[in-house]
Amino acid sequence: MSRVIIVGAGAIGQFYGAQLILAGHEVCFVARRDLTALRMRGLVLHQEPSTYVASTRLHRTLVLPPSAFRATADPAEAAAGGVDWCLLATKASALAEAQRLCAPAVAAGARMAALLNGLGVEDALAQWCPPQRVFGVLCFICVNRDADGTIRHIAHGQVGVGHLLDQPEESATLAALWRSAGIAVLEPPCLLEARWRKLAWNIPFNGLSVAGGLPGRGTRAILGDPALRSRSERLMRETIRIGNADLAAHGRAERIDEDAWTAEQFRLTTEMGDYLTSTLLDLRGGLPLETGPIFHEPLRRAKALGVAAPELARLVAEIRE
Repeated sequence: MSRVIIVGAGAIGQFYGAQLILAGHEVCFVARRDLTALRMRGLVLHQEPSTYVASTRLHRTLVLPPSAFRATADPAEAAAGGVDWCLLATKASALAEAQRLCAPAVAAGARMAALLNGLGVEDALAQWCPPQRVFGVLCFICVNRDADGTIRHIAHGQVGVGHLLDQPEESATLAALWRSAGIAVLEPPCLLEARWRKLAWNIPFNGLSVAGGLPGRGTRAILGDPALRSRSERLMRETIRIGNADLAAHGRAERIDEDAWTAEQFRLTTEMGDYLTSTLLDLRGGLPLETGPIFHEPLRRAKALGVAAPELARLVAEIRE
């Protein structure tokens, strides 16, 4: 079994942390907002059955007592005694804090895996963590956190894993961790391609959920409005074209099939019901939005590559407003 630190005890961190705990791994959360609840009440998770996560088919409600894991606000305390994996599950807007929060774990021998959305995340970590120990995890899941810290899983849950240097033997070590917890795993040969595949959903749906400001809208409202649905498809296709150009610029042979991937994303979104994106929940909660890695960096790359991106530029302007 592995010793795992999860930095960030929000919806993503607690959901996947719970799966690792159930599998017998030693988990420590580095938490802030939910620290008291985790220590006093434990971890409370409501789950919908999913083919991608084994425990969801066995437990509709999970209550893991405080004795089942550790929780602290001190990264050094979490890393004491050695660490195998440090999973960064904060918002991408907090990426600047990653070194302070994760450096003790890396110094204790941990490999780093970023469970964040957007582009350039692993490159930012590699500025202070050895690139050989930097990984990315794409979380294909609908999960939210209630005001009291209860976690609600809504749909899906599989992950895609990759290594910053695209070394398959390294990716396999992280894939084994997730599979041990009953989680379905994709192992794409190229982490950059996987990032763009995830962005093909995040850019249109996270973006349109907050475009124009409060009160925002869920995925059902986007799919149900002909104008918004059409716009989401244009954004998705534009994102895929930028991604393919970026892959070419990096000397990669992989390409995303625009028609097939677009159709798949709309199919999956229909299954989600009226999902409220993390960006929308951040807006409603008065929290910083993850605009940099999800929206601004893709637009920057489009401009640098000479790829027309009028839909993305319009969206970024609306979110900024």
